[in-house]
Amino acid sequence: MQIQLFLILSLMLFILGWVCLITQKNIFKQVIGLKILMQSVTLALALGGWYQNNLNLAQAMIISALVVEAIVNALALAMIVSIYRDVPSGEIDLLRKLRG
Repeated sequence: MQIQLFLILSLMLFILGWVCLITQKNIFKQVIGLKILMQSVTLALALGGWYQNNLNLAQAMIISALVVEAIVNALALAMIVSIYRDVPSGEIDLLRKLRG
């Protein structure tokens, strides 16, 4: 019963991150949604390893996911800094006027 609760929590976090990523117009809020989404995937990997009694494989996959997450976060924050130079409000819709 306990694993179903954590699996539902992971699914709810995934949906929350996805909705935040799609509905928000501010780039900073979208990155937060992406972070929530990636954390739900990490939680699901941990649950899968615990359910299959294969924690070594789950730990390896989680470490790989965390490395990918750190790279994605670094790139996203670099994009945020670049966007805030041109559009201080961070609105994505205002980026269309930057086309050449």
